[in-house]
Amino acid sequence: MGMMPLLLFFFFTIPFLGIPASAEQQESKNLIQKEMIALDGALKVTVDAIVLNEPERIVPAFQEANRIREQVEHTIKSGAKIVLPKNQKRFKEFVRLDNKFHRDLELLLKAAGKNNMGVVQRQTHRLLDACVRCHRIFRK
Repeated sequence: MGMMPLLLFFFFTIPFLGIPASAEQQESKNLIQKEMIALDGALKVTVDAIVLNEPERIVPAFQEANRIREQVEHTIKSGAKIVLPKNQKRFKEFVRLDNKFHRDLELLLKAAGKNNMGVVQRQTHRLLDACVRCHRIFRK
């Protein structure tokens, strides 16, 4: 898939994470949904930063997503259950994909901080591919 169709798919796709049964699960769902929305916005800024050769815009764009990610991790450590809208039996795979996504994100942020646009472009492509792959599995 070319970069343009991939970008259009990503820009117009906000994740739907289902309706959890309890208030605790509702809070978890909201945090994950907030993280996905923050990541969506940050990745849009990243694409613009690549096109305009402004890597200094990338790290600040992910501050909100990182803050929410910390809240998600705290919620999970407190014992709250995360409910996926589809394929709950594949939850371990979801966690594995999410962890890989965040490792790749760290590489992007380090490269942006060093103005290494080649790595920024490669990592952005990997992240967008990861979004599409995960959504294919967990949004069917």
